Amino acid sequence: MINKISKTEAIKAKMKQEGKVTYLDQPKHIAAIVAMNEQLEAVRREFQVKDRNSQITAATVILTA
Repeated sequence: MINKISKTEAIKAKMKQEGKVTYLDQPKHIAAIVAMNEQLEAVRREFQVKDRNSQITAATVILTA
């Protein structure tokens, strides 16, 4: 018979037993998560703009060289 070995489940159980598990369901936690998501979205948009501009510049340099 095949036994499934899951290190993840063992680690989760050990951390829960040691009291190292915290649920992020309080209003202050949710506000922090929302703020972090908004910041990450802004950074992601900024990266996409810079990447697009870099590709356009690279294409222009290749065409005019």
